[in-house]
Amino acid sequence: MVGPRANACYTGLMPTGTDGLAADLLSPRLTTGEGPGAYDRLLVALRALRDDPALLTPLSRAWVSRSFSGVFARPTLLLAALRYRALSVDDHPLAPEVLLDGEAPELDRRLREALADPELVAVLAARAVRSHDPGRALGWGLATLALGLPHRRFALVDMAAVAGLHLVVDLTSVPLRLGAEKITGLDLPSPHLRRGLDADPVDVHVEADVRWLRAGIWPGQPDRADRFEAALEALRRPWRGSSPGPTLARHRLGADDTAAVLTAAGADPDVDAVIAFETAATPADPDAHRDALTGWLLEGPGRLWVTFDPAPPGPTGSGGGPMSLVAHTAHGGEVAPIELARAAYHPAGCVIVPGAIQALRARWSSP
Repeated sequence: MVGPRANACYTGLMPTGTDGLAADLLSPRLTTGEGPGAYDRLLVALRALRDDPALLTPLSRAWVSRSFSGVFARPTLLLAALRYRALSVDDHPLAPEVLLDGEAPELDRRLREALADPELVAVLAARAVRSHDPGRALGWGLATLALGLPHRRFALVDMAAVAGLHLVVDLTSVPLRLGAEKITGLDLPSPHLRRGLDADPVDVHVEADVRWLRAGIWPGQPDRADRFEAALEALRRPWRGSSPGPTLARHRLGADDTAAVLTAAGADPDVDAVIAFETAATPADPDAHRDALTGWLLEGPGRLWVTFDPAPPGPTGSGGGPMSLVAHTAHGGEVAPIELARAAYHPAGCVIVPGAIQALRARWSSP
């Protein structure tokens, strides 16, 4: 869930520096719910330091005038930065926890030593946490399977691509579960065009940036690590086949002309449909982004906008996890959303909303 730069994903009026950090650290939403692993033990230790200069001094230096969105942003950035430093050097004081998911004595002393690392401030200042779990590609995968899109006859545009890992899941054997059906990435239809857009794209051939991507995956999450490494290998290897290889372009949603990119993808003679996919996107202007995608959908058939974002609060009847997979289609001169499924934040599967697949097919066949 990480990307390389600090300012790519912050918009609006949000807390700055360490203001409100203690409340973020104490939020029950930060715990994994999977038992007291190293992540949770380290989080408890950080909570104990929430008003301690040992924690606040380096964070204040790193985050001067920097804004953050949501309860997760600062704690997860700090945890990822600690793990990044452990991946970068030998004999890091927190290596038992952040590299091995282990438990060692004197955690408080070792945590204070890690926070005093002179290189930590630079990491905290320059980096940002964003989503990059290839498992979220099940969002575009479910939509293409539901619509029966032919192999290599559609374009996939990931509008919050980070490193582009979502673009190549069909080239991996990553296991996925769509409702009750177990498949792998190889069972998904392959796009003809694979286009990634991001405000600050990650080059998977830069080792420091790949190390930062790995830093957001904890050693107690082997399934996440397997998905990441499989997609990374598929993205890095020499491209084979007659269709174009994946591309990744710098692009700001809500500021640059996203509709023009999508329209250009659909103009390719080998493309019959365009899937515009996004997960955890942070547009520079959310209203402008929504208006641009709505206008694009209304311009013609064969266009689908798929979002995979935190579900709205309150009961919906669909269950299945905190993330909501929604397909937006044009029908009868209007754009309407269909919630297709619910899934976990780092999904290997999803729970399909009853009747949603049939509703999507009906709208697709009669725009």
